[in-house]
Amino acid sequence: MTRNKQDFGTGAELEPRVQARLNAFLRERTLPRYLAARAAMIESRRFDPRSTVLPDVFRLLAKGHHQQVLAVTRAAIGNWVLNPGIHFVMSQALRDLGHTARAEKEYEFGRALLEGLLLTGDGSAERPYLVLRVADEYDVLASLSLRCRAHQVAFRGGRAYDALACEDGRDVWFDVTAAAVPDPVLLARPHARFDAVA
Repeated sequence: MTRNKQDFGTGAELEPRVQARLNAFLRERTLPRYLAARAAMIESRRFDPRSTVLPDVFRLLAKGHHQQVLAVTRAAIGNWVLNPGIHFVMSQALRDLGHTARAEKEYEFGRALLEGLLLTGDGSAERPYLVLRVADEYDVLASLSLRCRAHQVAFRGGRAYDALACEDGRDVWFDVTAAAVPDPVLLARPHARFDAVA
């Protein structure tokens, strides 16, 4: 499944490097391809891991403001394109507007991104999932049918982690260094040590 710039985010244009790496991942859904797309996003001038647009989008969707959902996501997609959840929300808005084929494409794109995210680890402290933002953590939990009951932040070896304690007793770990350390050169190497930065 390849996407051109008209398909990303219902019409939004991406930086060429991000678009090329995403297309490569969609053609070959492997960990190296996903990490390459992730690195391109981190290096993108549009990357802002602290953006909080998703809660607003969920509120708009809950109120039935589907066109506004699409407008807000279109404006934000250059930063949020790797987040599965934003594509699921877009899919729902498109479906509610009667655009079934476009909704299905958006949903499948979200599933592909979730698949890539899940390739990055297993959620253990030794192999945490590599996320770009907190919203990615909750997409992973939802895909595993888990609910968070407590949250803990940890720093080890110069990297930042979120450990989410789930209702079933499991702890799910996420490497959140991309959101915590703003150096794109270091962040492009997902297992680098940041002792000099921290």
